[in-house]
Amino acid sequence: MERGSFRQLKLLQTASQWQQACQTRSSQSLILSPEDPSADAHLNRYRDYLGHEFERVLLDCQSGLNADAICALCGTIVGGGELVILLPSDNSAMVERLLNFASQYFSNNALPANASDSFKQTQTEHQALVEVLTGEFIKGASPHTHILVAERGRGKSTLLGKALAAVSATSPETEVIVTAPRKANAQVLLKQAPTATFKAWDKLLEQPGDATKRLIIDEAAGIPLWATEKLCQKFTPWLLATTVAGYEGCGRGFAIHFQQWAEKHLPKVKNHRLSVPMRWPEDDPLEHWLTDTFLMDETATALTPELADGQFLEHASQLQENTLRQCFQLLLNAHYQSSPNDLNLLLSDPLHRLAYTRQNGEVVAVAWLIEEGPVPKELHTPILQGKRRPKGNLLPQAIGYFLQQPWALSACWLRVARIAVSAGLRHQGYASELLGFIQQHPSYKHINKTGTSFAWEPGVAKFWEANGFVPWRTSHRLDSVSARPAAIYVRADSMGDDPSSNTSLTDDISRWAKAEQNWLINAHSEIPENLITNPLPHLLVKAYVNERIPFDAAHFALAVYYQNKHPADELTQYLSRPSCSLKQLAQLYGCASKQQANVKLRKDTARLV
Repeated sequence: MERGSFRQLKLLQTASQWQQACQTRSSQSLILSPEDPSADAHLNRYRDYLGHEFERVLLDCQSGLNADAICALCGTIVGGGELVILLPSDNSAMVERLLNFASQYFSNNALPANASDSFKQTQTEHQALVEVLTGEFIKGASPHTHILVAERGRGKSTLLGKALAAVSATSPETEVIVTAPRKANAQVLLKQAPTATFKAWDKLLEQPGDATKRLIIDEAAGIPLWATEKLCQKFTPWLLATTVAGYEGCGRGFAIHFQQWAEKHLPKVKNHRLSVPMRWPEDDPLEHWLTDTFLMDETATALTPELADGQFLEHASQLQENTLRQCFQLLLNAHYQSSPNDLNLLLSDPLHRLAYTRQNGEVVAVAWLIEEGPVPKELHTPILQGKRRPKGNLLPQAIGYFLQQPWALSACWLRVARIAVSAGLRHQGYASELLGFIQQHPSYKHINKTGTSFAWEPGVAKFWEANGFVPWRTSHRLDSVSARPAAIYVRADSMGDDPSSNTSLTDDISRWAKAEQNWLINAHSEIPENLITNPLPHLLVKAYVNERIPFDAAHFALAVYYQNKHPADELTQYLSRPSCSLKQLAQLYGCASKQQANVKLRKDTARLV
């Protein structure tokens, strides 16, 4: 295979085409499939192969398009290689998009590129940057934290490895630690610097900090942002690299958020960007296809002054290409957990829509809306009992299960999944105006409740409260990505024929949720005495005793209940602390495990109910 030639794309539409393509596999091929027993692994295991190089990657997407896998693994294919995808049998807008852009970039046989010039450019770019990264050590100067961003295939990991090897040779006394989302992600780096020390990022968080140790983080966007920030405080961050168009959270959003944090908290920061591809020639049609199909282009989208200004509500598949690009770019830049699969959802699911504001030809605000519920009747009891949690319908299932509210499963909900405003126009009322437009839109006359779910943070909570939303639930567990509790807020007023038309019930829920949130967020043990008259603690304690909901979901209700029944008990004092865990209760009870403590607490509580 000639690595100096363009990479190719083959989109298959039948099982027989797939079988024929798999028969010509080589040792440098990768086959991922949820069904094919001859595949190397299940399609969902695609992350295990990042950091490797392949001549041919075959992805079986017949049972559902995995955009994250396509985008991530495309970067592992070397020049002259081929990406083969078995498409789903349905004719969704996303599948049509793949086919349309394929016809645009692969309609004619492209001539092999002269890769030598491209490779020389890469070498020159790398060498210049390695000298910058290592020069501080040679001169004994105070080192910067270097943030390196690039699209896939630019040789980030190779460059990091070269820089580390150079420092190890010239300054052997300097201790450098390498980490990444998975060790496999750092394989290329470690190949360049075989004596390097790799440690898993979660294990590093458990170690005591040491500012004398320099830190390298490869594929930083694959690590939760809070963890990256914590690692940079425990050690001296030297090199951080990430892909700006990626997977497991959008690298572009990560770069924006982390760069802002670094400029504020780290003494000396330099930002770098690699532009020349290393694994394939420049102007590669497969890269162009991927960028346009999944809207990964960072360059500003052309304005559309010919289109009317105002507020609009449409399905993504109905949007003009420029408008779709502007909306998606806004969502990517504002939310670093975005991924290519988001575009697939927006284009393919009829219950997902975009509301947006256009001003002077530019989309300045956008909201991602999802209709949820009613949940099929046969699933109500299993969901309330905690035996089923079908995919989707986040709001009705969360309210139905965690608050034990059967009516929530019969209601029609509208969830504001994300809302974003252009950076230069934030805090000027654009998001609030868009929410008002959504609330009054005739398309949502049948909606009973409007809500949202987000990682709780005071500023974000203040925005939602200012727009008439009140807390209905705050999780006792911290989200693994944001390190904040997930919160559900629901608009106080109802819409349409509301199954929860009992106003006192929804008032009880919001009062209960607000008290629980104050207790959790402020980490104090004072519990308002009047809460015992609220129906929620009785409902939740009973659900806990009957093994419907777990301890953390019933914790506040148990604290309120025991405060009322046995205010002076030692157990009450434990339960009244938000930090109380089953591990602590096991020590109090003298139990051998958390499970035993949970069983004992259930039995003790059953006697009170």
